[in-house]
Amino acid sequence: MSDLLQIVSRLEESGGTLVLDGDRIRYSVPSGDAEARALLAELRKHRSEIAAFLRDRQAIPEMPQGVRLIQWTLKEPPVAIETCSVVTDPALFARTTLEQLRTSLAHPKRWVGWSVPQLIDRLAQVGVSVALECAVRIGEVHL
Repeated sequence: MSDLLQIVSRLEESGGTLVLDGDRIRYSVPSGDAEARALLAELRKHRSEIAAFLRDRQAIPEMPQGVRLIQWTLKEPPVAIETCSVVTDPALFARTTLEQLRTSLAHPKRWVGWSVPQLIDRLAQVGVSVALECAVRIGEVHL
């Protein structure tokens, strides 16, 4: 499956998209892009595995304790989240950012690379809105 994931990543990085619509996989590739067409042809050979991957990617992960999901509407990649960052897999980005948030809330003194407000903002930039359900103390700041 990791080879297929690399093919999906290469296709999406080239501007192509794969979307699960019920039981059908919808796709688009840049016109005239021979490499994208070749990647798509390879993916067609593994339709059920790709469908399972897309289904898993669409699934909403469990929220960290103390966090309530308000909205999960992932944007289409690529998503620019900062001036120098572009997200090509919003689902993966959201999952890993939620894990950073989970770690940050469970271990306030542990540095995960971003503050809790920054993590919440980063999620919002890819279409995921969350709110903390209770007051959380982070250093000297109360949220």
